[in-house]
Amino acid sequence: MRLFYHDESKEKSYEEIVQACQKGYGVEHPEKINGFNSFFYRLDDIYLIGRLETWVNNNPELETDLNVFIKRFLKEDYGFVTRAEADNNLENKWLCGSCCWTIGRYSFEKDGYDARYGGVVLEFLRDRGFLYSIEEDMSVIYRQYAGNNHKCDLKYNL
Repeated sequence: MRLFYHDESKEKSYEEIVQACQKGYGVEHPEKINGFNSFFYRLDDIYLIGRLETWVNNNPELETDLNVFIKRFLKEDYGFVTRAEADNNLENKWLCGSCCWTIGRYSFEKDGYDARYGGVVLEFLRDRGFLYSIEEDMSVIYRQYAGNNHKCDLKYNL
């Protein structure tokens, strides 16, 4: 497991966000407005694991594509996800200000990469994100973060 992404931006304090919202919206208590927590949204650290980590070590050009997937995720483009997963992603971002328990699935766009590598999953469990091959067995990681309660809407043939 290798750290791939870390948000270097300065985290805003609660007071800074309240003051900016008071000024911008002209309301005394912006914290009472639905969606206020989205101002605290930022991605947790993202780690490469399993096959994908090996692929990136052998082909550093893949890092460019992985960074594109992260940018798409930030723009609310989650790739191939179920409606329930998309709804969950949006609710966590806009109502909770969190990327916790969110997911995106992507495929490489370069010729031959999709056949060679297949799909990539960007998934956030509690306080960290993971980038991994769609074929990766994540059961150990899921048990570590969610016990036996983790449920995935998609079933993979592993």
